[in-house]
Amino acid sequence: MFKILSMTAVLTLGLLATPAYAAGDTTTKAAVSDTWATKFGDLGPAYAAAVGLAQSAKYDDAIKALNALNKPDDPRVLNWIGFSLRKSGKVDAALPYYDKALSKAPDFTPAHEYLGEAYLQMKDVAKAKDQLTQIEKLCGNQTCEEYKDLSDAIAKSAL
Repeated sequence: MFKILSMTAVLTLGLLATPAYAAGDTTTKAAVSDTWATKFGDLGPAYAAAVGLAQSAKYDDAIKALNALNKPDDPRVLNWIGFSLRKSGKVDAALPYYDKALSKAPDFTPAHEYLGEAYLQMKDVAKAKDQLTQIEKLCGNQTCEEYKDLSDAIAKSAL
């Protein structure tokens, strides 16, 4: 019965996260894109809801929803837990999640981006640039979204 109530709560949260799509939030769409779903499997609406919570700065709720998915080895779940921890000021706690995501999927560019952003928060620009180099190698160019976002963050950190 607990699982039913828990899943009902997660699905309800999914309905609450839906307006982000209606508002034209392409970041949310990119976060749950088919590219990674094809590679790692579809995590469904509960995952989309959890991502929506993270992107709405409801980090504690996002972590709970992500853990409720019971996918502790999925790089997307690990990445969003790291994101939520980092954004809530727990950068040191976020690092192992990014590391584990990348150990499971070394080509997972979103984790490279967010790890680079974590390094920027730690004032380690050199390590952030290393992540940018990794993204460039994986994308084959400098035009992918993760490259642009981390490159912009690095540029802003120099101001």
